[in-house]
Amino acid sequence: MPKKILLLRFTPEDGNPNQYNIQEIGIGKAFCRLGYDYDHICFRKNNQRNYVFYEYNGCKARYIELPRIRFFRMGFNKALLNKEFLNNYDIIICREYYQIMSYLISQKHSNVSLYSGPYWNMFMLKFTSHIYDWLFTKSINRNMKAKFVKSDLAKIFLEKKGYTNVINVGVGLDMEKFEDKSEIEPSTQAIVDYMTNFPCILFVGTICDNKNFPLLLDTYKLILNKNKDVKFVIIGKSKQTWLAKLLGKSDESYMADVLVKYPTSLIENILFVQEINNSQLKFIYPLAKAFLLPSKHEIFGMVLLEAMYLGAPVVTSINGGSVTLIGSDGPGQIVGDYNPNKWADAVMQYITQPDKVKDVTHRANMLIKEQYNWDSIAQKMLFYINKNG
Repeated sequence: MPKKILLLRFTPEDGNPNQYNIQEIGIGKAFCRLGYDYDHICFRKNNQRNYVFYEYNGCKARYIELPRIRFFRMGFNKALLNKEFLNNYDIIICREYYQIMSYLISQKHSNVSLYSGPYWNMFMLKFTSHIYDWLFTKSINRNMKAKFVKSDLAKIFLEKKGYTNVINVGVGLDMEKFEDKSEIEPSTQAIVDYMTNFPCILFVGTICDNKNFPLLLDTYKLILNKNKDVKFVIIGKSKQTWLAKLLGKSDESYMADVLVKYPTSLIENILFVQEINNSQLKFIYPLAKAFLLPSKHEIFGMVLLEAMYLGAPVVTSINGGSVTLIGSDGPGQIVGDYNPNKWADAVMQYITQPDKVKDVTHRANMLIKEQYNWDSIAQKMLFYINKNG
């Protein structure tokens, strides 16, 4: 019988594997290819699913959703703390240091590791973060076999909290999603036709304050002043902050409140698409003259991996993924602040310099293929877990 790995994600937000390149799916396939059975457990409020999503040489990977109790951005399920259940697994990996379940699971099993991404206090107020760190950091740090992070920024962040022997393994891309023979869907074809007829810049992600939606619009306004033919394709749903929701505002109201501040002549040049199956993005990214990601904070940015792998030249803010993938002289452009003039200038470099685009996209594709695939990341994790075993 193959050994078993359990990867736990405790955040209480519902996920959709078809709409997003979920990291736990990609790494699960990699663990199967390395000879392990794999279960990924996450939380979902209603209509929980349980199914095998991958098989390889007799090894299976399962996607399992369980109900949860929610406390702000923490999720809790008492059944997961059953020692008899946990002992079915040889290796357990908990997502994120800030989830109380990560602490509790580390008390219940002898081979638990951490895989964390944030490099800022994204889950609670600053004073409550200090309380959490005071109560649990020493214990989590002591009990976890290995402490993995997704970027150098996350490594520095955890080390400042007192974590030791933190290992940056990065994030991988599930390339199989984009290499299958799936046909283009009619809704995707409409986007492709639009991007074929017009030079288009692209954004893929949640339309929210953290993604810096107003900066996208300010940047595009300046680009139109330089080239009136450029269109903008924005793929994603509007989302309010949790505080705005507490005050009764809907998710849709965020985008509406921002757009009302801009002229109709600008908005008419933007193609808004609420959602698209993740595998269909392979038809979209290669047509973009530039892909923009101006997030204020980004744990890593799976869209960066996707864009760089599929041939869209990237303009991005400083974040976990950009610092790791691009750095000071890598295959893309990092804009160090949120000045729309600088963002527009960076985009125009791609639009006006096709040789630069060819060089950047080639180097980006090779980087992702060679260094940011899940097989190599899973191998690194297993090496350190077994080394500390």
